[in-house]
Amino acid sequence: MCPNFFQKVFGGVGGEASDGFNYLVLIPWRPTIKRLISKTFAPLFALRGNPRVAVFTEPLWGIPYNLYFPFLTLFMFSLGLEDADIGILLSVGLIVQMTTGVLGGVINDKFGRRRSMLVGDIVSWAVPCLIWALAQDFRWFLVAAVFHGMFPTSANAWESLLVEDAEPDSIVKLFNWVYIAGLLAVFVTPIAGYFIFEFSLVPVMRVILGFSFVSMMAKFIIHFYYATETRQGLIRMKETANVSVLTMLLEYKGVLRQIFTTTATRRVLLLIIALNIQMMVAGSFFSIFVTQDLALPEHHLANFNVLRGAVMLAFFLVFQRLLDMIAMHKVMIAGLVVYIVAYILLIFTPAGLMFPLLIFIVMDACAAAMFLPRRDTMVVNNINPAERARIRGMLMVIMLGAASPFGYLAGLVAGFDRRLLFAGCILLFMVMGAVVLMEVARGKKIEVMG
Repeated sequence: MCPNFFQKVFGGVGGEASDGFNYLVLIPWRPTIKRLISKTFAPLFALRGNPRVAVFTEPLWGIPYNLYFPFLTLFMFSLGLEDADIGILLSVGLIVQMTTGVLGGVINDKFGRRRSMLVGDIVSWAVPCLIWALAQDFRWFLVAAVFHGMFPTSANAWESLLVEDAEPDSIVKLFNWVYIAGLLAVFVTPIAGYFIFEFSLVPVMRVILGFSFVSMMAKFIIHFYYATETRQGLIRMKETANVSVLTMLLEYKGVLRQIFTTTATRRVLLLIIALNIQMMVAGSFFSIFVTQDLALPEHHLANFNVLRGAVMLAFFLVFQRLLDMIAMHKVMIAGLVVYIVAYILLIFTPAGLMFPLLIFIVMDACAAAMFLPRRDTMVVNNINPAERARIRGMLMVIMLGAASPFGYLAGLVAGFDRRLLFAGCILLFMVMGAVVLMEVARGKKIEVMG
C-alpha cells in the first residue's frame, strides 16, 4: 500500500504527479489549489533537455551569488578600497570582457557550447570567488576582476544552450523560469546578514566566498554532464573544424557589417548598452549609498535582497501568465515607467528612513520582473540564428567598449555625490524606452507593408 500511495502522490516513472492531490479530501477548496499549482508549475516540470538542466541547476549558482553579491562592494570597501578604486575595477573588468567577447563567439563555434560553458564558467566565476575569499588589498581584487571579466564566453555558450533548440514562442517562458530558479536562492541571503550582524563583514565574507567556489564548481560540472550540444552548435563545430582561430577572427568583418546594417540588431545593441551601464552603476554603488549616505546598518542589505527576490518571485508566479497575454513591448514600457518612478523615489529618500527604501525595492523588483525577461527575448529574436554565437559575442564587445569608461566615471561621480549616479540611471531608462518604442514602430510598419 505504501509504495502505491507514494506513486500516486509523487508519480511513477513517466507518470503524473498530480494524482497525489486527490488525497487532500479534507480540504474543500482542494480543486482550486490543485488547478492553481498545476497551471503555475506544470510548465516548469514540462521542461526537457538543455532548458531543464539550466533551470534545475541554477540554484547552485544563485544561492552563493545571492549570499555574497549584496556585500561584495562593502567587502572591498572594508579592505581599504575607495570609490575611485572600485570604479577602476569596473573599467578593467569591462576591458577584459571586450577581449573575451571577441574570442567568445569563435570559441563557442569551434569547441562547442558545452565545453566553452564549462571552462568559461570555472575561470570567470569559481576562480574569482576563490581569489576574493583570500583577498587582502586592491591587487587581489584587480586579479579577480581580470578573471571575472572572462565571463562573456560562458554567458554566450549558456544562452545558446538554453534557446537554440527551443521553440521561438517559448523563449519568454524559458527566461521567466530561469529568473524564478535564481530568485528562489535569494531567500538564503538573510543567513549572510545574520552572521555579518553577529560577527563582522570580512571574515563572514571569506567563508561565504569559499562556499561559493565549491557550490559553483558543482553547478558547472553537473550542467556540463547533463547538457547536450545544440543542433546549431554541432553544425558550427563541423564547419569550423579545419578553420584556424585567426581566420575565424578575420571573418568578424562580415559579422560587424551584419550588425550595423541590420536595423533591428542596432536597436538591440543600443538597448543592451544602456541596460549594462545602468546595472553596473546601480549594482556597484547601491550598497555603499544605502550604508554611507542613508546611514542604514550593513546587515539590512540582506533583508533588502530577500524582499526584492520575494516580490519578483511573487510577480512571476502570479502575474506573468497574465502579462504573457499582453504585447511584449507594452509590458517593457510599463516596466521602464515603474523603474523611473522608483529611482526618483530613491534619489529623494532622506537619510535614516527605511520605509521609502522598502517602497523603492518593491517597485524595482516589479519593474525587473516585467522588463528583464522580455529584454532577453527581444535580443534573442533580433539575432540571426545561424550566426548567434558570433553576433552575440560581438554585440557584447561593442556594448562593453561603449560602457567601459562609465565604470571609472561612476567612481568619480560617486566621490562627489552618489545620488547623481541614480539620476543618470533614469536617463538610461528613458533611452531604453525610446528603443522599445522604435521596435514597436518597426512592427507596425511591417504589418502595414504586409
